[in-house]
Amino acid sequence: MIVCRVCKTEKAETEFHRSKTTITGRRNECKACRKAERRSRYEVNRDTERAQMLAYRSVDAHRESARRRAREHKEAARQDPAYRKRETDLNREWRRRNPDKMAAANARQRNRGRFSPDWTPEEWNALLDLYDHRCLACDGPGPLQPDHVVPLSWPGASNGIDNIQPLCGPCNRRKSDKHIDYRPAGHRLPSVPAQVTLFDLASEGQDT
Repeated sequence: MIVCRVCKTEKAETEFHRSKTTITGRRNECKACRKAERRSRYEVNRDTERAQMLAYRSVDAHRESARRRAREHKEAARQDPAYRKRETDLNREWRRRNPDKMAAANARQRNRGRFSPDWTPEEWNALLDLYDHRCLACDGPGPLQPDHVVPLSWPGASNGIDNIQPLCGPCNRRKSDKHIDYRPAGHRLPSVPAQVTLFDLASEGQDT
């Protein structure tokens, strides 16, 4: 219960707006007093308040109109086959140049809100360096895909880099949703000391 500083009435917390600057986490005046105060201030400064409101609506309407015109222009442009082909080619080229970012983005998209933490492109690149950019199942050169050692469909599976191993497409599809760990015993991150990181293992592999 909180006492309103205006009407001096004790009311429940839900009758007060939230506030980050007070000890109670609520404003000092209740909602009813706050509404009455704002109404009286509006009556005193009616012309100024209305002018400000009209100006805001005018600017907001202009922005919305610009956004609508941009959407309509883009939709009209997409009707042109040449524009669609150019847009598709640019997207395909970006995906070809950034396979690590695409792999990380796809993994986050599939598992958003269900698994944490996510791995980053830097961690994926370090993992590839650790295994000389070769498939751990067939020792082929790839292209490589991030495979979850413990499938995400299993209870308690992680989407962290410690549950990722690089496999080529055929080996990844062959493994499917089975729990198969192709990593060397010394490189299985859950079993190494906490102070040893993936980047440490990668640097050691380069030195040898």
